[in-house]
Amino acid sequence: MFSLISVIPEVEKCVLYLVMIVLLCFSMRVLQEYPDPVSIGSTINNAKGLDLFINIYSVSMRRLYRLCLSRALLLLISLYLGFAATKVSPATEKEILLQFKGNISKDPYNSLANWVPSSNPCNYNGVFCNPLGFVERIVLWNTSLSGVLSPALSGLRSLRILTFFGNQFTGNIPQEYAELSTLWKINLSSNALSGSIPEFIGDLQRIRFLDLSRNGYTGEIPFALFKFCYKTKFVSFSHNSLSGPVPASIANCTNLEGFDFSFNNLSGQLPSGICDVPVLEYMSLRSNVLTGSVLEEISNCQRLSFLDLGSNMFTGLAPFGILGLQNLSYFNLSHNGFQGGIPEVRTCSESLKFFDASSNELEGEIPLAITNCKSLEFIDLGFNRLNGSIPVGIANLERLLVFKLGNNSIKGTIPREFGSIELLLLLDLHNLNLAGEIPKDISNCRFLREL
Repeated sequence: MFSLISVIPEVEKCVLYLVMIVLLCFSMRVLQEYPDPVSIGSTINNAKGLDLFINIYSVSMRRLYRLCLSRALLLLISLYLGFAATKVSPATEKEILLQFKGNISKDPYNSLANWVPSSNPCNYNGVFCNPLGFVERIVLWNTSLSGVLSPALSGLRSLRILTFFGNQFTGNIPQEYAELSTLWKINLSSNALSGSIPEFIGDLQRIRFLDLSRNGYTGEIPFALFKFCYKTKFVSFSHNSLSGPVPASIANCTNLEGFDFSFNNLSGQLPSGICDVPVLEYMSLRSNVLTGSVLEEISNCQRLSFLDLGSNMFTGLAPFGILGLQNLSYFNLSHNGFQGGIPEVRTCSESLKFFDASSNELEGEIPLAITNCKSLEFIDLGFNRLNGSIPVGIANLERLLVFKLGNNSIKGTIPREFGSIELLLLLDLHNLNLAGEIPKDISNCRFLREL
């Protein structure tokens, strides 16, 4: 039995052809019994003629049923044989896998040792087949394989998952992989791939997961990459050398849950509509050269759990308003040019653990409301223009591990209440305008490593 999913467009054509055959058969049959409308009318004008019409009609319908049924069955059998002929046999798939092995120049861990002609390809290390015996997944990660990706893999017409992360493949993804319409997961991270990100990936309409991070890709992220991304849930191009803007077409990915474009050379502003994606939870653009204001766009992201905009050139007011989002756990705006103060946030996410707004141009006092973020483990507000004093309520953050406030204009004294934060590892208060002595209560912080 061939895979119905892989031939959906052809099945739709079959249905259309069958309907056309039925209509053609019916038309020909009626014309055969009644060559012209006058003969039909004259037949029905009397009762005897009506009985004759009904009898002829019944016989015609029975003939029509048998005729169309036989034609339909013949057509379906022909189509089945045609589709079956286009499927790759398990024997052919073995040849394809052996061609892939032939392109491997180094296999230091002998990961492909049992890839031999005498073995069943479904028993090859890292190969998984579906119940029909066709290759469905190839998973070879952290095996340090060297070589190039074999174009022959495009012949695996049931392949759904291709995972080669943690190897040393060079070159690029072969153009032939555009034929792998069944693919829904591609993970080629941590290799040595180079060149431009292939645009044809945007034509693979079943892709859910795409990870090309930690390679040597250059050029821009293709706009066409996100034209058919309705099923895509996660995309990562981090740790490459990509340039140009974040493509606005990413907003087409209406089921996108996260993307990671960090550690590249992306420039320009955050595209409008990026937070129109209703299920977006994860956004990382760290270490690029992005500019402009993000307040309006990020404020529209109502499902975020992870936001990292650190080490860019963003300006304007920071999007502190999302600190109250229910699922937010990671918030990093560090090393930008954000201005203004930190507002009193009415509510704070109970999941928030990481808060970093260091190395900006923030002014004003540290809001007392920050002490309502009970789950915070990391706070870094250093290298800003903050003034006022250290809120005593910081001591209520019992899970706090790191508190960094150095290089601000903070005055006053060190609250002795810090001594009640038992798990505190690092307390950075250097280059402040503090007075008085270090409270003895600080000695209660048994795990404190730096002060």
